[in-house]
Amino acid sequence: MLLRICLILTIIAGLGTAYVAFVPVKQIITDTRAARDDFHTKLTAETTLYQKTDKELKKTKGELATTTAKLTETQGQLEAANTKNTELDKQNTDLTDKLTKMTARTDAAESKLEAYRLLPPPDQIKGIIDELAQTKKARDAFIGENKLLHASNKDLQKRINDLIGNDETVALPLGLRGKVLAVDPKYDFVVLNIGDEQGVKERGEMMIDRQGKLIGKVRINSVEKDRCVATILPAWKRGEVMEGDQVIY
Repeated sequence: MLLRICLILTIIAGLGTAYVAFVPVKQIITDTRAARDDFHTKLTAETTLYQKTDKELKKTKGELATTTAKLTETQGQLEAANTKNTELDKQNTDLTDKLTKMTARTDAAESKLEAYRLLPPPDQIKGIIDELAQTKKARDAFIGENKLLHASNKDLQKRINDLIGNDETVALPLGLRGKVLAVDPKYDFVVLNIGDEQGVKERGEMMIDRQGKLIGKVRINSVEKDRCVATILPAWKRGEVMEGDQVIY
């Protein structure tokens, strides 16, 4: 009997001990399950957030690629626009130059038109032209007669000088210079490259110079348009006159 009681007490004590030990284990299991559920909840939330973020990232990458493509296209369009702008600037410059030239031509044309407006009527112009032609013809005839008279007077004066032996020296233009083209040492006369157009006159006298040295002196005998013939004066001869020597007055 006592043995049964002890056995019962032992069983009760064991059950009590097991209960006491079971209570903390149950709490641990409960806490662990709660922690597990919380972890799964957080993991699900993190996974959902990750998937959402990944989706948004892919979307952003797509938009970035689209933006990059549009930017490249825009840059190409900008370069094309710059090229076109350069061409337009050149065309504008060319058009401005053409406009300036056209304006100048227009101004000149307007000036000519204004001058034309100031002209007399055509019938008066014809009369003026005819009168001018007659005046020019009369002037040419007068000039021709004057030349003939001058030549005749010149020839007559030469004959007079030859007859009376006039040795008077004629003045020539100051600074007159020329060159000896030909020399005749036998008769002591030279041909010079200056004549009536340069103001040379008969009986004019000029010095012969060679590199700053006086060679002699000549007197003009006859004068043509662009040359003359002169005699070497014996009293002034300092050496042989040569072609290329300078003559000065």
